[in-house]
Amino acid sequence: MRGEKLWCILSSLVFFLSLGACKGETPSHGGSGGSSGVGGAPHGAGGHASGGEASGPGGGESHVLVGPTGPLNAPVPGFEDCVHADVGADCEDGWCVLPPSCVVMGAPEDEWQRGRYTGEQVAATLTHAIEIQQMEMSRAEWWEVTSVLPTGYKQEDDGKCLEDNCPINNVTWWEAITAANLLSEQRGLTPCYEPVKCTNDLGNGLTCEGVTEPEKSVYDCEGYRLGTRAEAEYATKAGTYSTWYSGSITVYDNLDCNFDENLDKIAWYCFNSDDRAHPRGKKERNAFGFYDLIGNVGEWLNEEGRTTAAVGGTDPKGAVDTSGERQLFGGLYNTRAWSACRTSDLFAAPWDFRGYRTGFRLYRTLFEDSVRSKAIVEQ
Repeated sequence: MRGEKLWCILSSLVFFLSLGACKGETPSHGGSGGSSGVGGAPHGAGGHASGGEASGPGGGESHVLVGPTGPLNAPVPGFEDCVHADVGADCEDGWCVLPPSCVVMGAPEDEWQRGRYTGEQVAATLTHAIEIQQMEMSRAEWWEVTSVLPTGYKQEDDGKCLEDNCPINNVTWWEAITAANLLSEQRGLTPCYEPVKCTNDLGNGLTCEGVTEPEKSVYDCEGYRLGTRAEAEYATKAGTYSTWYSGSITVYDNLDCNFDENLDKIAWYCFNSDDRAHPRGKKERNAFGFYDLIGNVGEWLNEEGRTTAAVGGTDPKGAVDTSGERQLFGGLYNTRAWSACRTSDLFAAPWDFRGYRTGFRLYRTLFEDSVRSKAIVEQ
């Protein structure tokens, strides 16, 4: 047990250092408890694999042990009673609506490099329809909502993606929920969050000490908010339970930054990103209509970080609670296929953290009388 805990600490440290975060704080990784070594720098781009081999950033050869397969679709073995909603794209004006559903979080036990503790499968039932941004919030959308742009970083280090359609980054968790509140107010909806004891300005590292009523569920508010982990996995998997909605992970004989056929279709990650963020919507969307849920920038979630299996049940983890560690979802443009880019992997960061690899997208609970959202920026 002591050895396992030591390995988790060491592997997390390697992951922290790979992220290049600012102000001395780094996102923490709670994923692969079953790994057995870390090699290669998780950034840069290499040539595409051919003949079962890939050349990672270190220049060595990586050999495929198990090739990729296509997507595995629900029902999930062992969870046949968890009935998934019909899957189809219901998207308008940059927002997609998902119906209530049962979803299986986590990953199959035999999936390569699945987190020993965090990846355990569990069923969650979402009782509300939800609306989610089809893409990560863009720089243009952020400007339209807030009228400020994040400061404090050199442009050449700012994810190297400064077009209007690039995802916004360099925002703390507090700045993400402030943008959610502002959009709610602009559209006549009651905001979901009431931060207290805040310092710094929006766009300049805004941080607060907490929210009023931290035990209150986001399912009780009508405004925009960040998503729960169950909602994020539901939206991303789109009725599948393979590593990604595009199929299974490629198993290599090492843990380098290797080409992965299925991940390459849907995400910007260490092998294809050239160590930079990319404009939204350039990779294949999933069956619900979403883009970039995996890779590109990590996305702040509503709930606190954890190093344990997900909580199942009905509408789990809707409360903000009081922990200063917040979950980030979907991996980053410099992470490896087996690491935080996996749908079931976990990583987290302090809620006052800001870096050029972290952004967000907005969610909203839909009630019977809710009206669909319109585009934030008219094309």
